[in-house]
Amino acid sequence: MQPHQNVKKYWFFVVLLGLGCVGGVHTISSVSGERYTGPVVMVIDLLGQKQCIQKCLERPSVCKGVNYCRQKLLCELVSATEKTELRPEYVRVTLNVTDLANSQCPMCPLDEVCVILSSNKSHCIKDDRGPFDCTSIHTSNPSDLTGLYTIGLPVFGHVSVYCDMETDGGGWTVFQRRLDGSEDFNRTWEEYKIGFGDITSEFWLGNDKLHYLLSQGKYELRFDMEDSDNQPHYVKYSSFSVGDEASKYTVSISGYTGNVGDCFTNTIQFMKFSTKDQDNDAFDGHCAVSYNSGWWYNNCHCANPNGLFGQGMTYRHWHTQTYFLKSTKLMVRRNVQQNREALLQVHESVEVPFNPDY
Repeated sequence: MQPHQNVKKYWFFVVLLGLGCVGGVHTISSVSGERYTGPVVMVIDLLGQKQCIQKCLERPSVCKGVNYCRQKLLCELVSATEKTELRPEYVRVTLNVTDLANSQCPMCPLDEVCVILSSNKSHCIKDDRGPFDCTSIHTSNPSDLTGLYTIGLPVFGHVSVYCDMETDGGGWTVFQRRLDGSEDFNRTWEEYKIGFGDITSEFWLGNDKLHYLLSQGKYELRFDMEDSDNQPHYVKYSSFSVGDEASKYTVSISGYTGNVGDCFTNTIQFMKFSTKDQDNDAFDGHCAVSYNSGWWYNNCHCANPNGLFGQGMTYRHWHTQTYFLKSTKLMVRRNVQQNREALLQVHESVEVPFNPDY
């Protein structure tokens, strides 16, 4: 994509000192009014632009450029710089690949950073952010039980989440759960944005939190459901991401497996989120009003996990649209294999030593 005619382009040199990948001069390409579409591998808030670039240099295994939003002091590290979009509040910055290849840093894993000691030797050390999803917690302590945990999310800081440490290997961060009809899911855009409910019972984590959670790497999605006979079924997708509010939380999903038919790939792919007070579906009417919930409606749905309890929670490819599910659970897990493959691709592009284990 060529920069828009109103976008200013700069070429300059930046000197980064102190702890980081390497002190010295690095060639930087910066374009104002644009943003890389990703993949975004990490989001860090409350940083200046120069510090944002340093965070990228500290993580050469995953970072090829940054998106920086001055208004929010928000730093996004990206692993690919081929595709961009117009976003007036952002500046996108590309680091010269030669600089990364010539740096003294080894290829540190995603949850580690590279530092140069006074001896001029480089080392990978654990990032000090703490756990940033349930996958991190499960990896550190595989014996931890299902329940409430605290993770660190960009912008939000410490957030309480419900971790499923048992299903399909564990490490899942749950963002929706329906159990008994105690919570009303026919909510407004703002309520779905910030989240609602009781995290120990029925809840929606919040679209903003979900976006920033998924911005930290490559994630998979699993949807579990039960019918009135307590028979469980599930679908699983190897790739799942949700855009920010400016995109109307546009969803991307692929890689279906499961023991019931696929109700998501051809219905919610690339759809915007809709609520009773914001109609973003592809239907002439208003799906969120007709089906009493917020969801990535198309024209209108094949699955309706946020529908009225006992009246509208459906999954067409298991039972019909007139059969109502007893319980549902939507959860995400960082896809370790896909993240390793992403690290390997970056490694091959810069031709430096690499250790994929993390």
